[in-house]
Amino acid sequence: MLVLDINDAEITLTRDGDELYRQPGVANVAPKATVFGHEALKLSRLHPQHSHNEFWQRLNADPVTPHGRGVANQADLVYLQLQELRAASGEKRPAVVIVAPSALTSEQFAILLGIAAEAGFDVRAILDASVAAACQHAWDGSCRVVDVSLHRATVAQLERVDTEEGPMVRRSAVDEIPAAGFAALAEGWIDVVADRFVDGTRFDPLRIAGTEQQVFDQLLTGIDDGAAELAIEVNHQDVTRRVSVSRRALTQKSTPRYELFARALGTTGALAVSHRALRLPGFAGFLQDAGHRLLPLPPDAISSAVREHAGVILPDQEDADGSSGTRLVASLPATGTFSPGPSARLPTHVVCEAVAVPLVNEIAASEHPAFRPGSPDFQVRLGENGVSVVPAPGAAVTLNGMPIDFEHPAAAGDTIDCGSLAYQLISVIDGPSDG
Repeated sequence: MLVLDINDAEITLTRDGDELYRQPGVANVAPKATVFGHEALKLSRLHPQHSHNEFWQRLNADPVTPHGRGVANQADLVYLQLQELRAASGEKRPAVVIVAPSALTSEQFAILLGIAAEAGFDVRAILDASVAAACQHAWDGSCRVVDVSLHRATVAQLERVDTEEGPMVRRSAVDEIPAAGFAALAEGWIDVVADRFVDGTRFDPLRIAGTEQQVFDQLLTGIDDGAAELAIEVNHQDVTRRVSVSRRALTQKSTPRYELFARALGTTGALAVSHRALRLPGFAGFLQDAGHRLLPLPPDAISSAVREHAGVILPDQEDADGSSGTRLVASLPATGTFSPGPSARLPTHVVCEAVAVPLVNEIAASEHPAFRPGSPDFQVRLGENGVSVVPAPGAAVTLNGMPIDFEHPAAAGDTIDCGSLAYQLISVIDGPSDG
């Protein structure tokens, strides 16, 4: 089954969980050709007048200037990127489930359906992104889902309700916070890097389009990789200049926008946080410090939910004319469990380089015999709510390949990478006694 997530921070197409396409909703419109995604991003600072990144959010017929071949308005850009997505599917008229941001309006849904049909897609269902992201995760009563796109962050309020078919997850409200969109945050981070260049090298990379593009490209890569320290260099007239910028400095720059987001949240509570929001420097830690209980969502949360609930999303029935039609799906079964299964067994030991150290209450990586001086440090804590991994301030730590800079729940089988060392959490079970 094809699943198309149209969050414009990274428009993603998957088939049965395998990724076919992941590109931002960005276009560069030139007289002879229009390019999308990462290729367009690499031209966005060189040719800003040709760069467009609001067409997925607008989903309307607002004009695009200057025009390009086959491009007169915002809807044309949506159509052309959808054609690129259809080509990535390898099918002539692929059947697809579209996962749409919770903030999309009914009018935009109608426009999206028309454009998708024109681009060659057979849209079987449009599914609310927040419901899909959080329905497989354990929370009680209500939960808010935090996600970020290019021009806004969203907070969707979800409720768990009992029905004749069993417990269901439904969205009851959604709020938008434009100040916390990825594009606005990135502009602040670019200013931090530029200031570091001016202070350290007396060269302002933002004065020249070519060096600004170099900064932009490396900054996005560093954010995506979760690097604790971003090494950025620019080359101009055969002179190379280098600076380093800590992830903490980017966090400090973004704090005023994070505070606006926190005020919009109001009361503390359970927050299911998308993988996109987790990548923002210091964002998850800021929310955690504000008293929220975070439920980190993996990158495959949506595609996994669609596969599990395919029978609900696409029931085996057709309209009278033989067509399947398009369903709007705003609720899914609540399948998250509070009881840890075998894959969520509590760890008893921390292993590194074949040495296992028992986990009693907490242990720091620096206390492990395999630790090397200068390596990033973290703690593994055992508390009332289970086990968590807590990176040291500014430490570059990944949990199962995902960069983390906040306290993250963990289970037996998880792997923690920091520097050149890899730690694993394991569960040792006592064997049967001889008695």
